[in-house]
Amino acid sequence: MNKYHLEKKRNRLNPDKDGLWYATPAPRQKLDTADLCRYASKNTTLNAIEVRAVLDLINEFVPRYLAEGYVIRLGELGSLSLTYGSEGVTRPEDFHPRLMRPARVVFQPSKKLTQEVRGLLSYEAGGIVAEGIAFDSVADYRRWQAGRAGEEP
Repeated sequence: MNKYHLEKKRNRLNPDKDGLWYATPAPRQKLDTADLCRYASKNTTLNAIEVRAVLDLINEFVPRYLAEGYVIRLGELGSLSLTYGSEGVTRPEDFHPRLMRPARVVFQPSKKLTQEVRGLLSYEAGGIVAEGIAFDSVADYRRWQAGRAGEEP
């Protein structure tokens, strides 16, 4: 179950949508590499240490091949690639590599991964965040608002 918070957001581009409440992911737990390796090795002949060794080996060569311009397919997970840009120049002969912007590593999930996640995904209200304060429910937020206005909740 994926929890969400409701947050009021400004929309400078569309005044009609300024101040509307939007769902945003609630803070969530992290799954570390050790846990991932343990889960991945269940019901296999591999143990968690062997899975970790494979991940470590992949991590050793991925940066080099990305820097060489390869797109790296990670099975049915998706692919890693490099993207970058530069400042513009008016004439091609004015271009210099110093004008390059820092490169970014991009993960593109596969269609299968995306479809599987969407098929398993469900949502659960995780409260509301207003003025930097997290409330467990809309009712709690309304009581707080009433108290600030000097009304009886």
